[in-house]
Amino acid sequence: MTLATPATSAAEVAARTALRSGVQLRELDTPYATVQGAEVLRAVWSSAESVAPSNLLRAVQQCGGYVFGVYDEDGVLLAVSVGLLAREGLHSHITGVVPTGQRRGLGLALKQHQRAWALEHGITTISWTCDPLVRRNVAFNLHALGARVVGYLPDHYGPMNDGVNKGDESDRLSVHWDLLSPAAVAAERARLPWLVSTAPHAVALGPDGLPVVTAVTGAERQVQLPEDVEGVRRADPQAGRAWRLAVREGVLAGLAQGQSVTGMTADGALVMEVSP
Repeated sequence: MTLATPATSAAEVAARTALRSGVQLRELDTPYATVQGAEVLRAVWSSAESVAPSNLLRAVQQCGGYVFGVYDEDGVLLAVSVGLLAREGLHSHITGVVPTGQRRGLGLALKQHQRAWALEHGITTISWTCDPLVRRNVAFNLHALGARVVGYLPDHYGPMNDGVNKGDESDRLSVHWDLLSPAAVAAERARLPWLVSTAPHAVALGPDGLPVVTAVTGAERQVQLPEDVEGVRRADPQAGRAWRLAVREGVLAGLAQGQSVTGMTADGALVMEVSP
């Protein structure tokens, strides 16, 4: 009997995830496909200009990078993911799912496919960045994938003019996915459980919906994330900025004290601890 390799195991997980979502994943390997892909990404980011031009997607694909799309049963392109070959392995630069494809598990299907693809190419680490205020994405990265936060990047991309990021600073968490780590392997089988923490809150949710920042010392802290930062930004840009600065301060202070992000609680707080 032939034992499954990590790559074949990951490929099986990716296939099951896609089947469960009723979609197919295909490489965008023609000019027409990359034009479609660029339009999907432009629409997801509500941008007047392309956030990833089709000629760039074509170049990345031709250079051996990861450029794949998710198609429904009618052949409609619902999601696109683009990864660049990098020193540490693969850098997953952008992934977008159109509104009609959301809540179908397409993000998980794409990431598991990306993991299988990377392992098949001898790559064991995938990196990317994510907005620390978008709680559902942070939770997905840490608990659905078993990735880990390795740094905090204030205003990493500078000003951005798309409909998602315009008017806010582009802070990002630096995320690494060690594809053969115990956490990544466990996440193949089931979502990792929420953490339970009694650590003090460096950032807490105030009664007015705004963040409350408290100086915290010690080996542990919690940093509360807003439940729906997109809604906050639309309703009150100043409140959105308050959350941006509070989470930035809370996470950077924890990192300066030697803490690392170990996961999230069920109510959306990052847990930071000093490794033993």
